[in-house]
Amino acid sequence: MLRAEAVEMLQVAAAIRQCQSAGITVRMVTGDNVNTARSVAVKCGIIQPRSKFLVLEGPEFNRMIRKSPNEPVC
Repeated sequence: MLRAEAVEMLQVAAAIRQCQSAGITVRMVTGDNVNTARSVAVKCGIIQPRSKFLVLEGPEFNRMIRKSPNEPVC
């Protein structure tokens, strides 16, 4: 990891801890594949290694939030 990326990840992790300390549940939405998304979420503290958590790919997420495939999300 490049130095600038490492600093950014530390800043993100600190911000996530601050949100969690305030009682906010942090979620992440990304265009990455599931394995990359899971790795990033662990590195920045959104999920803990070996914990039970939910990771969804875009099509599955869309099915959950829409009544019909072509319905816009408001």
